[in-house]
Amino acid sequence: MATSTNLEIGFLKPGTGRSHYDEFAAMIPSEIKLDMEELGVMQSSLTDFAARADAIVERAVELSTSRSWQGIIIPGAPVEVQNPGLRNRLSEVLNIPFVTALESGLLALEAYGAKKVLLLTPFDSYMNSLITDYLTNADIDFQLANLGFASEQEAIDLNPQVVFELTRKAVQSAGKIDALYFQGAVLSPLQVIDQMEAEFSLPVISSNPAMLWAVVSKLGGQLTIENKGKLVREWPSLNWR
Repeated sequence: MATSTNLEIGFLKPGTGRSHYDEFAAMIPSEIKLDMEELGVMQSSLTDFAARADAIVERAVELSTSRSWQGIIIPGAPVEVQNPGLRNRLSEVLNIPFVTALESGLLALEAYGAKKVLLLTPFDSYMNSLITDYLTNADIDFQLANLGFASEQEAIDLNPQVVFELTRKAVQSAGKIDALYFQGAVLSPLQVIDQMEAEFSLPVISSNPAMLWAVVSKLGGQLTIENKGKLVREWPSLNWR
């Protein structure tokens, strides 16, 4: 069910690979047209996003003006943390609502009043350090799960039950937490997210659904999407102004 119809939203894919993008596209209801385009700045590794703000802004402006997009998603925590001030620059030039990965995750965690959060990513220690440094300004205590990935490539197409077991072990080691936050869509909990929330009795925030929730909410819309976690099923109010 949706109270939003015929919304067209752009999604600027930051990297290569298909499975996690296909998984996200498959959960989009028919009321939303998701137009996926390449961001076009990555060459060989996640660090290729560094100092690419000019190209990212140019690409976002070009596509948002040439298409009939009403909102735009600019995913990828590595994009955000390696281009300081990117969100401010985008807000100065875009005439439509936009969201980024870390912004959306934080807004979702705030919607559930989470103060102690277990952060799960597929990234290496360097990228994790950039993300945790970025998140230190939030009024949330983040604990980084030690999942042992040397590269995000190791998390691509992991069996959902493997993701569940990695998460279970991380939760058991974490102590008291209010929520789980998956940042980095290649480490996807989407196929088991409802089971996770039932077992852990915690909200599980996953990056791609959080961005969908945030951008549709900024457009004044509301959806109900089943089997992809309580965030997009319950659709809590977004506080962003």
